[in-house]
Amino acid sequence: MEAERFGKFTLLIDNISKCVHKIKVDTVPYLGIKSVHVFWICTLYRHPEGLTATEIAASRQVDRSLVSREIAELCSYEYIEYIGGTGKRRNYNSRLVLTEKGKELARVIFREAMDVQKKADAGISEEELEIFYSVLERLQDNLSDIAREREKNLIKKGETSFDIIRKNSD
Repeated sequence: MEAERFGKFTLLIDNISKCVHKIKVDTVPYLGIKSVHVFWICTLYRHPEGLTATEIAASRQVDRSLVSREIAELCSYEYIEYIGGTGKRRNYNSRLVLTEKGKELARVIFREAMDVQKKADAGISEEELEIFYSVLERLQDNLSDIAREREKNLIKKGETSFDIIRKNSD
């Protein structure tokens, strides 16, 4: 039964991910930005005091270089700007903020997100959702620990994933 549960879990997570991806792909062209920008706009909306590119990257768990490359595009669309200076160029540890145009886009994104959330939560009580997210966070933490441990063991032993799996199944 346990093997079936893990298989079902991974299938459900994969399918949920595909559905979320499809919703994003269908919605983002309507917004006129890339899907990666959506979460950055929302993050900046929640932080009106602004964030550095490093803080944005950390909040979304993406590479800092990706944020640096993409920020220029959002600046060119006049959705975000740097605090101080000309507002167009990055200074060391500069903070990024949403422009009025960016805030309006963020409000549109939040309306869309709330609509999707409301439909996705249909028939599920608040208590069930609280338990679900609590369990999901614990699962994510546990799986992250497993992934880090396996990576550490691979680096230490110089073995391939296949070698370790084969050894563990013997």
